[in-house]
Amino acid sequence: MRIMFWALDATVLFSLSLLYLHQGYHRKNQIFTLWLCCGVLMQLAAAWGLAAGSPPWISRVGVAFDVILYLLTAAVMALALMRRDCPVNRSLLWGLGAMLVLNVLTRFLGSGVEHAVRVWLRNIAFFGPAIFLLIALSNIRLDQLPLWVDSAARLIASGSIEEPAAAAMQEVELGTSRPHVG
Repeated sequence: MRIMFWALDATVLFSLSLLYLHQGYHRKNQIFTLWLCCGVLMQLAAAWGLAAGSPPWISRVGVAFDVILYLLTAAVMALALMRRDCPVNRSLLWGLGAMLVLNVLTRFLGSGVEHAVRVWLRNIAFFGPAIFLLIALSNIRLDQLPLWVDSAARLIASGSIEEPAAAAMQEVELGTSRPHVG
């Protein structure tokens, strides 16, 4: 289970870093770019540690990465707070703020549970807000989701897909889709 969460966290973090750099968002909050790079390096070190059989010094590296990530998180949030008129920085305030709060809560309130459960809680605390950031920064129009579902349902109900999928998606994105009365 721990390896599954590690793989999911690594995939989401890597996807988030690719999206952040590809969209040019690194110009909006440069410190978050450092946070992402440090996170990806941490994932690579953890992967190497798993492959090497968890050498004793890898835990000290993990602690150092945690300290660096908390400091970078505070810096990202301070910069995002100063530039909160930008949608990217507002998303970072919500996503990274939730990640920080959930991580601190799981560190302090989870101290009474066994180590495996604590690691699981910390992975959940990272994974949820990271998914939020991935969705928020990818410009997915979630307000269009009902139209996408309606369009897909009409295509399936018709029994044949005569209309190309690209045209259907363009219709939904342009908002020219008419409600199906049937």
